[in-house]
Amino acid sequence: MCQGENIMEDNRREEKEALKVLTEYSPKLLKSMRNVMEELHGNRQPDTDEYLLSIIKGMNWEIQVLNGTMDYLNEIEQLIDKQAANALFVNFSKIYQKKDDEKLAEVFEKDMIPFFEKLEEVAKVKMN
Repeated sequence: MCQGENIMEDNRREEKEALKVLTEYSPKLLKSMRNVMEELHGNRQPDTDEYLLSIIKGMNWEIQVLNGTMDYLNEIEQLIDKQAANALFVNFSKIYQKKDDEKLAEVFEKDMIPFFEKLEEVAKVKMN
């Protein structure tokens, strides 16, 4: 086996490990996203803003894993559309900056939760 193949195998192993960690973390993130969505729908708590920031950090971590594994995830067929994902994140960021709880809850429900559920499913498939 040549050095290039070893590097490819090492990269593949690292990508699978990153996806494994993502699939372990993702259910917790999704649960938190659903919880904060309820808070934003009119059940705001004193720590909702802090909770939201920790969720966004988790989303950003998963996005970093996605960016690092995108070629592997889409190697056979496009499972994650990078442009569509970027558009979702830009839209989320714009809505977050407006500080409109109802719109933020809506973007979690319609866009972010479905996207992160799909990411978890795709990661599980590609780990094997």
